[in-house]
Amino acid sequence: MPQSDVPFLRTFYVLSGLTILGPLAFETFLPALEDAAKDLNTEVSTLLITIAMMQVGTASGQIIYGPLSDRFGRRPVILGGMFVFILSSFLSSLITSPEPLYILRLFQGLAVASTMIIFRSAIRDLFSVNQGARMYSYLYIVLATMPLVGPISGGFLTEIFGWRSVFILMGCIGSLVFLVCLIFFRETLPAKDYQAITPDIVIANFTEMLRDRTFLSFLFCGMGAYGGLFAILAGLAPVMMGFMGETPSIFGIQFAIVMAAHLVAALFAGQLIRTLGIKNLLYLATGIISIGGILLLVLALADITTRTSILGPISIFLIGFALTVGPMTAGAMSNFQHMAGRAASLLGFFQQGTGALVTLWLGSFDAGTQMPMALTLAGCSFFSFASFHLLVRQAPLKDE
Repeated sequence: MPQSDVPFLRTFYVLSGLTILGPLAFETFLPALEDAAKDLNTEVSTLLITIAMMQVGTASGQIIYGPLSDRFGRRPVILGGMFVFILSSFLSSLITSPEPLYILRLFQGLAVASTMIIFRSAIRDLFSVNQGARMYSYLYIVLATMPLVGPISGGFLTEIFGWRSVFILMGCIGSLVFLVCLIFFRETLPAKDYQAITPDIVIANFTEMLRDRTFLSFLFCGMGAYGGLFAILAGLAPVMMGFMGETPSIFGIQFAIVMAAHLVAALFAGQLIRTLGIKNLLYLATGIISIGGILLLVLALADITTRTSILGPISIFLIGFALTVGPMTAGAMSNFQHMAGRAASLLGFFQQGTGALVTLWLGSFDAGTQMPMALTLAGCSFFSFASFHLLVRQAPLKDE
């Protein structure tokens, strides 16, 4: 589709609704962990498994939805995924033990996967690499506002109505987004690939991507960044509420404050891509996340444990992370416009799979200090930084 025929703003508004559901399901629940653990007679570390299950669902769902969206189109996949999200959210508010929540969060993750696949695929369907990177960056501004709103809303809802109200909120917002998609989301797939779900073809496609130097280079760089992000998402709530003794509402405000820096960086990411280009922006971004990760570890090793010593380095990391998302995603998918759904699915599988492993890793610690989170964040940051310098800088990038 020619660029002049693509209504950039209309696409942005419709896809914005899809981008908020993942952080809504993930971050709104973080301030409710302590209250839910008490109500369900379990430990916070046990409920971290529900977060990991959601990530497993998100990772595996992307492998499924990518080929399905290339075969049947983007619209039926997103409408089906939204229905599952709404149902699993409302059912989660009714459970009386942790075990059913594992399954429901798995299905919630599967539903979130459909939103991730469709907004990435739709962008690749409609835009060039650089225009796509701009769209990713603008959508990431919307994504970055959710950690400001979600944890605060979740914290106050938990203190006033209890943790179950958080899942009711998810179901209500999911219903609204479903209606928006039903009315306004138009099919973006240029032509259906009738062999997209043939097992041999799927395996061959994924093998082709994993042999593509550009895809792998940007993938590894992104895996490190996403690993660091999930180290924060899974590790910060137990540290601040369990170890530092903050209330859910105060933690929600603290989380929003560190994410404010993240939002500011996201606001400038689109323009920076235009000014610096994809690789130069990633050079800057991976340097910033490395500074944040290493600083958190140094302060933890020095036994400096204050709100500032924890939240400050995390804010630095999140600034860098906000700058990585657009160029990393656009770069990884640059060679695969002809199978954008499958490329988005494989990219998302590794990103969310990394998040699930990091969450399970942090859930195995019960010390409550910031050290496990600091070690993980520093390691992931360095991996992303090294991947850029060893792989991305030398990787060919067409249509830039």
